[in-house]
Amino acid sequence: MAYPRTPTYREVRPPLPVTINLDQAIARDNPPLRSVNPLWVTAYSIKLTGYCPGMLHAWLRLGTGVWLAECSCIVHSPNNDTRHDLRQWMPASAITPQHHHRRSAHRRRKINEQSSETVTDWQQRHE
Repeated sequence: MAYPRTPTYREVRPPLPVTINLDQAIARDNPPLRSVNPLWVTAYSIKLTGYCPGMLHAWLRLGTGVWLAECSCIVHSPNNDTRHDLRQWMPASAITPQHHHRRSAHRRRKINEQSSETVTDWQQRHE
């Protein structure tokens, strides 16, 4: 029996805007209960918590059936003086789509054009 040839890697073109939950996307050790870092380290170090906007570039399916998302984003320090461009694989649960991306805008414009054409046709028939 031949298995269907399904791709395990799917590139997203053009990349789609997503919101990334950095708490789920980045694996790290548990933070200490009390921070003993100097203030300048805290101010200029990269913050990897919370949410940030990003772009989805590809999907990768693992042997367990789990999907990973290849995403890029820009992470900042708390004082915004330090930034880093980040691109990495993360669990699919760490991202959510942004609903105002280009494809949705294109679909809304197409529906509006079809609606206006329908109204115009209706007006011409009933004149």
